[in-house]
Amino acid sequence: MVQLKDDSSEASEISSVTRAQVESKPLWPYVLFAVAVGLVAIGAQHLTNSTNLKIGCPFHSSSSSEEKPENPHNPTKENLPAAENSQTADYDSTLYTEDLVYGSKKKLADVYKGRVVTKLELAGHGSSSDNPWVAVLGQIYDVTAGKRMYGSGGSYHFFAGKDGSRAYSTGQFDDEGLTDDLKGMTAEQIGEVYNWINIFSKKYPFVGRLEGPFFSAEGLPSPQWRAVEDLLSELAVVETAKAELHRKYPSCNSHYDQGAGKAEVWCTEKSGGITRSWMGVPRQLHLPGENVRCACIQDSLLSDPKLKEYPDCKPDSTSCKIKL
Repeated sequence: MVQLKDDSSEASEISSVTRAQVESKPLWPYVLFAVAVGLVAIGAQHLTNSTNLKIGCPFHSSSSSEEKPENPHNPTKENLPAAENSQTADYDSTLYTEDLVYGSKKKLADVYKGRVVTKLELAGHGSSSDNPWVAVLGQIYDVTAGKRMYGSGGSYHFFAGKDGSRAYSTGQFDDEGLTDDLKGMTAEQIGEVYNWINIFSKKYPFVGRLEGPFFSAEGLPSPQWRAVEDLLSELAVVETAKAELHRKYPSCNSHYDQGAGKAEVWCTEKSGGITRSWMGVPRQLHLPGENVRCACIQDSLLSDPKLKEYPDCKPDSTSCKIKL
C-alpha cells in the first residue's frame, strides 16, 4: 500500500529552508546599490542647475517642450529695440486701438523717446527695398510681412517709402494724391485716413514717427497733428449721434428688382442689424442732409414729422411693396 505524504508538512519544510537561506545572505550589496543610485541622482541635478539644461520627458514629443521662435513681424515688449520699448510709458499708445477709429479724448503726450525718421530715410524703404515701410499721418510701419502687396509689383506698392495719407481716403494714387497734405479734406475723410493707423498697428511693427508736418525733429506732435486730433474728437461726437439715430430708426430689410421696376421693404426684430424686442413698420425717414431711407418704426414714434408712409401700403403692415 502506497503511503501518501502530507503536503502541509512539506510546504512547511520548504518555507523554513528558504527563510534560512535569505537570512544567511549579507545585506551590504543592497546598501551599496542604494548609495550608488543616490549619487547618480545628485549628480544629474547638479548638472541641470549648472548648465540650465532642460531634460525632456522621454514619453512626450520633444517639440512640445521646445520654445517657438519669435516672429520678427509681431514683436513682443521684451524683444523690441530699447528706444521703442521705453517709449510706451511716455505717450498714449491706446490711441492705436480699434475703439478709437474716429478719435478719442486722449491726446499724444508732449514726450517722446522713440525713433524719429526723416523723409530721406523713409524713401530708402520703398517698394524695391528688402524692408518696405509705409507712413500714415506721420506714423511709420514696417510692412515687410506684407511685401506681396507693398513690394515691387504689389497692389499697393505706391504707398511704400512715403507718407501718402491723403490717398488712403481719396483713392488718388498718383504723385499729386500720394501726399501728406490734408488741405481741403473733410473730418470724415481724415477719419478714414486715421482708420488705417488702426489697421497697420494690428498687423505690422511700429517703426517710429516721421519728421514732417505732423511731428517735429524730436518726434513731438506739431500744431497740425493737434488739429487732426481735434477734428477726430469732433467726428467722434457726430458718429455717436449717427449711431444713436440708427438704433432709434433701424433700417428696413429690402429687395430690389430693377428690371421690374419694383421693390419690397419689410421689418423684423433684427432688421438693420439692430436686435430689439419690437418689430416696427416701414416708413420713409427724412433726415436733414441725408438721402431718404426706409426705417422700421415702433408705435410710440409714428407721429414723428420726419416720417412718411409708403403709398399703397397699409399703415400697420410690416412689409410694403413700392414702385421704383
